[in-house]
Amino acid sequence: MCGPVTLTRFAHDKFGALSRAWSQVWFQDSPTSPLELARIGIGAAILLHYALAFPYIFDLWGDAGWMPRDVVLQIRDPWMQSVFYYFGAPWEWVAFHGLFLLCCAAFMVGWRTSLVKWIVLVGQISYVYRNPMLSYGVDWIVASLLFILCAAPVGRALSLDRVRAVRAAKVGNIEARLPPYGSVWTGACTRLMQIQMAVLFFYSAISKLKADIWLNGDAVWIVFTTSDYYTRIILDLLASHYWLVNLATYGTILIEIAFPFLIWQRSTRPYLLAAAIFLHLQFGLLMGLFYFSFVMIMGHMSFVRPEWLARLGAAWKRAMGEMEMIYDGRCGFCVRSMAWFLAFDGLGQIKVRNFRTDPSAIVSDAQMEKAIYLVLPDGRALPGFEAYRYVVPRVPGLWWQVPLFYVPVLSRLVGHPLYDWIASHRSQLSSIGSRAVAGASRQQEG
Repeated sequence: MCGPVTLTRFAHDKFGALSRAWSQVWFQDSPTSPLELARIGIGAAILLHYALAFPYIFDLWGDAGWMPRDVVLQIRDPWMQSVFYYFGAPWEWVAFHGLFLLCCAAFMVGWRTSLVKWIVLVGQISYVYRNPMLSYGVDWIVASLLFILCAAPVGRALSLDRVRAVRAAKVGNIEARLPPYGSVWTGACTRLMQIQMAVLFFYSAISKLKADIWLNGDAVWIVFTTSDYYTRIILDLLASHYWLVNLATYGTILIEIAFPFLIWQRSTRPYLLAAAIFLHLQFGLLMGLFYFSFVMIMGHMSFVRPEWLARLGAAWKRAMGEMEMIYDGRCGFCVRSMAWFLAFDGLGQIKVRNFRTDPSAIVSDAQMEKAIYLVLPDGRALPGFEAYRYVVPRVPGLWWQVPLFYVPVLSRLVGHPLYDWIASHRSQLSSIGSRAVAGASRQQEG
C-alpha cells in the first residue's frame, strides 16, 4: 500500500509535468519576427482599405449617410462603442480618419508601435460599430488579430523602432550589435494567433460540410455562375473540364479540415501553410476577395518559424556576397550617418572599417579624405554615391531608398552633385550636429 508521502509525491510529479507541458505549449521564449510580418501586412491592408474609403466617409459613417447615428444607437447594446458616436462636426470625422490612416502607416512601418497599435485597434472597432451594415467576417478577424498584436511586444524587429534602437547603440560604438528580442510572452501571443487561424479554418470546414453543394462537389461551379465572380474564361474552362470543379471543391474542404490538426507538426507545417496560402490566393485572384485573402495570409504568418527566416536571411546574405564600407571615424557626421545607414542592415551584410585606425590596403587615405568607399570581394572599390547605389538594392532594409538611387537620369544628375556637396562640407555638418547633440544633452540634464 502507498502512504500519504507517496501519494503526495505522485501528485506533485503529475502536476509538475502538466505545468511543464502547459508552459511548453504557451510560454516558449520566441522572437517577434513572425508577429512582425503579420503586423506589417495587416497594417498595410487596413491602410489601403480605409484610404480608399476616404472620399466616402460621410456616406459610410456620417450622420446623414447610409445609417444615421440615431438608428445605430437604438439597436446597439451597451458594449458596442465607437468614437463616431460622439462626433458632431464634419471636421471631426475628417480629422479622425486622417489620424487613423497615419497611425495605420506608423503601425505598418513600426514607428512608435506601442502607442499607435492601440489607436489602430480603437479605430477598427469604431468603424465596425458605427455602421454594422458594412461589417462582415474579415472586419472581426482584423479586430481579433489587432487585439493580439496589441497584447504582443511587437515593434522589436523589422520596424523603425528597432532601427532607432540599433542606431542609438551604433552612435556610441559603430560595431555594436543588438541581440534579437525574444520573450515568453511573445510565444504566448504567437500561439494565440495560431489558434485563432486554426479555429477559423475548422469552423469554415464544418459549415461547408453541412451544405449539399459542398458535399456534392458543385460549390465552386455555383459560386462562379450565381454571383458577381462570373468570369467567362474561367467559366468556359470549368464547363469543359468539370472535374476541376470537383477537385477545387473537395480540395478546399480537405485543406480546411486538415489545417487545424496537421499545422502543429514540424514535418507537415510547411505543406499545410503553403496550401492555406495557395487557397487564399485563389480566393483573392478568382473571386476578388483581396482584402479578406490578404488579411488571412498575414494571420498565417504566425506559423512561420523564426529559423526559416534565419535560413532565408543567411541564403540572401551568401548570394549578395560580402561588402565592406570604409568610413572616416574622426568625422562625427560620418559616424552618425553610418550609424543610421547600418541600422537598416538587419542581416548584418555590411562590414565597416575606420580607415583612421585600420587603413585599407585597397583604398588610400587620400581617397578616403574625399569620399566613403565600398570594397567588394573581387577587389573593386566604389566611391561615394556609387557605393550607396550598389548597397541599397542588396540590403532588404534599404529597399525603400531604391527610388532615390535608381530613378533614371535624375538619380545621377542630382545624386552625384548632392553627395559631393555633402562630402566637401562634412566638417561643417559634423560641427552643427555636435552642437545639436550637446544642446539636447544639456536640456535632458536640466
